[in-house]
Amino acid sequence: MSRRTLVLLVALPAVACAFVGLTHPGHLTAASAEHWRNMHLILIPIFPLIGLARWLIARKAGVWWARIAALFGYGFAIFYTALDILAGVAGGALVLAGHSDVTGSVFAIARALGSIGVVSLVAGCVVAGAAAFRVAGVVALPGAILASVGAILVQQGHIYPGLGTVAMVLLAAGFALMAVAVTRSAVRSSAVAQPA
Repeated sequence: MSRRTLVLLVALPAVACAFVGLTHPGHLTAASAEHWRNMHLILIPIFPLIGLARWLIARKAGVWWARIAALFGYGFAIFYTALDILAGVAGGALVLAGHSDVTGSVFAIARALGSIGVVSLVAGCVVAGAAAFRVAGVVALPGAILASVGAILVQQGHIYPGLGTVAMVLLAAGFALMAVAVTRSAVRSSAVAQPA
């Protein structure tokens, strides 16, 4: 896989979430419910792709790194998507149907599942960062730090404008920097292995 392809695959899902998140209403109300629901429907196939980024980076360090990153990517994909389906899609649909009093219980379940997803996101970023460091050395650290900080901010910011946008941009930038680091290392290694 080329460096350009890898960078696009790891960064674009978070960038897409950041852009969609710029339209995220601050509160779920009768006036915002339709947009709230539809926006989260659009995000269902996009959010899980953030979990793929860590695997794509970690696999450059070997099969065990890839498996651990894939496990955490799976955890993020399942549990954070559950948050979006419950709080986003179901919450919006319930408010649209006039049942605004039920969002509290739905949101409580969604928050618990989303927290598991965020823990998986953070752990996966740490694994991908360690794998990238193993492959590329110190040059991988800025990306690892940016992605890990972005992952931590998802807990408070989701993709809401402001903190959520920053979280998604940090994830995208961190993943892109790690992708460049691991592919640069691979290019350098193949150049060294070839006789002059």
